[in-house]
Amino acid sequence: MSPDVDEHVHGPEERIAVRDNTVAGRYEAVRSGQVVGIVIYERGRRRIELVHTVTDPEHRGEGVASVLVRTVLAEARAASLQVLVICPFVESWLQRHPEQAEGVIIDD
Repeated sequence: MSPDVDEHVHGPEERIAVRDNTVAGRYEAVRSGQVVGIVIYERGRRRIELVHTVTDPEHRGEGVASVLVRTVLAEARAASLQVLVICPFVESWLQRHPEQAEGVIIDD
C-alpha cells in the first residue's frame, strides 16, 4: 500500500507526515518513522465520521492531533464529504478553530 502523505513542518528539523490508512480506518501522524497519533474514522459515500483521536502520551502538546484534524478536514472538503464529529477532541478543536467548521456536523 502506498498511501498519500502530507508533510507538515513541526519544529526546526521535524516533520509530521499524515497518511490515510484506509485498511485500518484511520489517519496516522508519523514522525521519524513512528506513528505518534491517529484519528479513527468511518467513511461512507458522502460523509466521514470522526470517531476518536489518540496521541502518543510522549508527544502530547506538540500539535500532533491538530495536524491530524486539520489534514482530515482538508481532505474531506477536497472530496466533498460531509464530516460528522463524534470525537470530543475534534469538537473542542473546532471550537478553537471555527474557520475550519465548513461542512461539519457535531453529533449531539
